[in-house]
Amino acid sequence: MGDSNELALVIMAAGKGTRMRSRLPKVLHPVCGRPIVMHAIVLGQDLGAARIVVIAGQGIDPLRDVLRDQDVEIVEQREQLGTAHAALQASDTLKDHDGPVLVMNGDHPLYRAETFVGLMDAFRPSDVDLSILVTELPKPHGYGRVVRGNDGNVQKIVEERDADQATKTIREVSLGAYLSNGPYLFDTLRKIGNDNAQSEYYLTDLIRITAETGGKVVTAAAADWEETLGINDRVELAQAERIMRRRINERWMRDGVSFIDPEQTYIDIDCSIGADTVIQPGALLRRGTQVGEGCRIDAGALIDASQVGDGSWIKPHCWIEDSKIGRACVIGPSAHLRPNVDLGNGCRVGNYVEVKNSKFGDGSKADHLSYIGDSDLGSGVTIGCGAITVNYDGQNKSRTTIGDGAFVGCNSNLIAPVEVEPGAYVAAGSTITKTVPGGALGVGRAQQRNIEGWREKRFKKDGK
Repeated sequence: MGDSNELALVIMAAGKGTRMRSRLPKVLHPVCGRPIVMHAIVLGQDLGAARIVVIAGQGIDPLRDVLRDQDVEIVEQREQLGTAHAALQASDTLKDHDGPVLVMNGDHPLYRAETFVGLMDAFRPSDVDLSILVTELPKPHGYGRVVRGNDGNVQKIVEERDADQATKTIREVSLGAYLSNGPYLFDTLRKIGNDNAQSEYYLTDLIRITAETGGKVVTAAAADWEETLGINDRVELAQAERIMRRRINERWMRDGVSFIDPEQTYIDIDCSIGADTVIQPGALLRRGTQVGEGCRIDAGALIDASQVGDGSWIKPHCWIEDSKIGRACVIGPSAHLRPNVDLGNGCRVGNYVEVKNSKFGDGSKADHLSYIGDSDLGSGVTIGCGAITVNYDGQNKSRTTIGDGAFVGCNSNLIAPVEVEPGAYVAAGSTITKTVPGGALGVGRAQQRNIEGWREKRFKKDGK
């Protein structure tokens, strides 16, 4: 038998999500960079759940793909017979668990851990059979109403479709989160019938059966009704994104980060930002991006799965993906760092420069209109305007090596594999196919030839 104090979490994620009108299962749509269902999983981890069981339906295969690295157990609900039937699918998996079991919907990404700490505190196994999460909503349409007796005790939850007009005026609603000991929970689930408007097995009937059999039901309230927002369509998805984005931005502002316009700044939940960094409107930080202290992230910059060192400046409209930027670097405007770029400290990558799978030593720079691909640059290298490392011959990609202090003139082509040794110079307009020795000047261009009288000969016959 499991430890009687260990918490198990059952996440209900088997709904079809038809109102999303999407081929992607509803619970896999992202909110601030994290799939909806992952918010519930992280919540369970924050609560110290010893086991997490996800009830999946038709979208089980993509769900498995997304959760393959998570310590969760996925159970399939083959028939969609209602919420009680879905929760009951966890009974075999948790048959040896005699501790508390928390059942919650997988489409509520905004819950805070402290709210569920309140729910757990309300559940005292010695004299409480069931603890449920409730709140009062200004517009409770669509939610199950909490019906209490004259003594204030909860008697039942009435779903919207089964409610009469008097019941619909109740503003206190159930949030679909239930906490009970495993044996009691699953025994009671087996007693639930489907005599209702939908002919479904309602999880809310847990309350009615518990009350009718003399059991005790207690409630815990979510103080902020915004966190109770469930997602059924893309309108609610956008609402949840907006609420969570506000939370994220407020957190970073309290930690010393400046947002010029927080409502127009987009930070994924797993990103980090150092103090005294200033972020301009329209910036996006995604997929675990880490920004150091004292940085400046300008308007329209998109930084994806990357690291930005202290004191660096990302100018407007840059796109940085899967890259590492050292301290005190200046990037952009309108630069593109493609995956596997590693810039040392004090580097510059200027306007309309594209860098891919390359490494820059400290202080190296490519200030404008260049392409650096599959290259290794030492420290203090200068890449002139329009210079290109030609890394692809149509079949294979090869690397270019440029040594410390080398200078590559404007409009040069370095045909890989090739090396420009430390301290070497490449003359502007050159095409380099062989090693340029250290301290040498590499020149690879045709000799200039001037044709005297060409203009007169060319245009005389046209009378111009």
